[in-house]
Amino acid sequence: MRIIFKRVLCKQVLCKQALAALVVSLPLITLPANAHEFWLDPVDFTPKKGAEVPIVHRTGVNFLGDSFPFVRSVSERFAVIDARGERSIKAVEGDDPAADVKLPNAGLAIIAYQRARDNLVHPTIETFAEILAVEGLGHIADQHRTAGLPLTGIRESYARYAKSLLKVGHGKGSDRAVGLPFEIVIDGNPYDLVPNAPLKVQVLHQGRPVENVLVKAFSRVAEKSPRQSRTDAEGRVQLDGVPAGEVLVSAVMMVRTENTSVSDWFSLWASVTFKRP
Repeated sequence: MRIIFKRVLCKQVLCKQALAALVVSLPLITLPANAHEFWLDPVDFTPKKGAEVPIVHRTGVNFLGDSFPFVRSVSERFAVIDARGERSIKAVEGDDPAADVKLPNAGLAIIAYQRARDNLVHPTIETFAEILAVEGLGHIADQHRTAGLPLTGIRESYARYAKSLLKVGHGKGSDRAVGLPFEIVIDGNPYDLVPNAPLKVQVLHQGRPVENVLVKAFSRVAEKSPRQSRTDAEGRVQLDGVPAGEVLVSAVMMVRTENTSVSDWFSLWASVTFKRP
């Protein structure tokens, strides 16, 4: 178990404007010239029944990233789903870790988080294409040019959808779709995997399989990371060689924005974390 200390950034009404400004600036701070991930980072992936586990929100690259606090205005869903159903996680504005989650039921617990849409602007088509290439979305840059869209000031909306799988007590159960707009579902229970067994996942958009999405599996301990492959017609992919330990699986898709007065493109970022044996 990792030891973590809670930072309380803001608890009073007078701090809310400063906190909101911090959140607005986060995409600009954490968005490098390459890809960036968002994930849920539990302090303990295998807690005992009845334990309370801090859940950290992180953004970064290659499974390395900074934490940031819980902000209610951008959090559309933050819940735990287990054998007894779904219940909202009670998080406090400004807390980092984002929440301490009580886990009273043994089994596989799913932590789900949905962040509201945000917007950013890419200065040039070259910087936009660089990010797209990292995520296996190079065809989007071609579509952008073909459509005659502006080659500077490229507007993108994006949203984050994250899950984390915790083995509570005996940890029985399987991962499943929990209704996130863009979601990665692990085949079965990752805590039941035998050493060196392939990791099988499915990617869903609005509950339907998505083909040709690049899926990446990052390992906390592996030097050669990520393992990656593209989904088939059923949205499924098999990732070989993912070692034991903490794992982050991520995927990104991008579509033309329906409301083109707001942005040109909408990217959806999904992730799931767990600890495989």
